[in-house]
Amino acid sequence: MRIIAGAHRGRSIRPPADQKTTRPITDRVKEALFNRLHSLGVLGYGRVLDIYCGTGSMGLEALSRGAEHALFVDRDATALRLLRQNIDTLGETHRARVEPADALAGAYLFGVGDGEVTAAFLDPPYADADPQRDALGALLLKLHPKLEPGGVVVLRTPSDVDPPALEEALFDTASTRYGGMTLHFFQSPLPVADEAADV
Repeated sequence: MRIIAGAHRGRSIRPPADQKTTRPITDRVKEALFNRLHSLGVLGYGRVLDIYCGTGSMGLEALSRGAEHALFVDRDATALRLLRQNIDTLGETHRARVEPADALAGAYLFGVGDGEVTAAFLDPPYADADPQRDALGALLLKLHPKLEPGGVVVLRTPSDVDPPALEEALFDTASTRYGGMTLHFFQSPLPVADEAADV
C-alpha cells in the first residue's frame, strides 16, 4: 500500500494484517474516489474522519493532500497498532488522532463540532455492510450535522449491497461501482443562495 498523491506521494504504508476483515482499497479506486470528491467541490480538506479506518489508507491520503486534521476510528487492536506506525512513519502525529472505538456507536463524534468535517470515509467490513445497513444509516444521520456545507461521506460496500435509505433532503447521493465494490457518496447540500440578495 502507498500514498498516491500530495506531500507523501509514493511513500509506502503498512497494509492490514488480516485482509478478510480489513480490506485495502486499490490505488485505482482511491484515485477515482478523490477525483470524485474534487468534482463534488471538495477542493481542500479541513477535518476528515476515517471510520473503520484499518491501517489508515484513506485518512493518511487526505493528510498527504493537505487535510488539517484526521480522526481515525477502529476497534481492531492489530490494525490500530499498524496505523500508529504509519502515522509515525509519515510524521503526521501532530495532525492525527486515533480513537479505539466502536464505529457504529458514534461516541467519538462528541468531540467533533457541527459543521467541522470536510470528508468522512466509512468502510465497514464487507460482512457487516448488509446486516448492519440500518445501523450504518443511523451513523450517517449522526454524521450529517458534523459535515460542513458540501461535505461528503463516502461509504464503501460490496456491489450487491444497497446503501442505507435516507431522507433525500439530508444528502445528495450518488453511487459508482468498481468491480466487486461500490462507493456511495452522501453530500451535505450547499446552502441555497438568497435570490433576494441579488435584487
